[in-house]
Amino acid sequence: MEFKCLICGMIINTNNFNLNREAFTQDNLFKDNQIKYCPFCGASYEYIGNTEDKLLTEIKGLDEKTLNILDHAMKLETFNGDFYKNASRIAKDKSNKDKFKALSNVEYTHARIHGIMGGFHGIPKLNEINYDRYNEDIILISQAEKRETHAINFYRKYYEHVCSDIVRNVFDILSNVEKLHIELIKN
Repeated sequence: MEFKCLICGMIINTNNFNLNREAFTQDNLFKDNQIKYCPFCGASYEYIGNTEDKLLTEIKGLDEKTLNILDHAMKLETFNGDFYKNASRIAKDKSNKDKFKALSNVEYTHARIHGIMGGFHGIPKLNEINYDRYNEDIILISQAEKRETHAINFYRKYYEHVCSDIVRNVFDILSNVEKLHIELIKN
């Protein structure tokens, strides 16, 4: 059985439904032909459909202001993905390494979602930042929480400034995923 996440567009099946499990607070279940969340972006089961269902994030006719906000959101999520990728390299504890690697994958998927909504092609390549000064897991965890909080605040700040209910809905969905990430990071 295969499903599709209607937010990020990824196909979910028995081989990948538990991918990135370290980035989530609950185990994903694949029973009764249903799962709890998308393993790629974290969208809840309400947004998991059949493979032929239309992607909810393919939008046309967004105004320039909304496109600019989506461009910034894509860069923010890419920045967070880059941080987690480096944190997984720097962390000393294996479970933190695994958690940061999975979080990196999810954040890059969030960036892709903004790219889909904005009609952008590819994930932006940002300036390389040296994260080596965050040389202890406790520091990495603190930085991770700040980044997740910043993303939530970004979505909250620009929620009323976008011209699309679909974009606002995605901001809500991704904010909820980021809140789960904070819960995960704190434990």
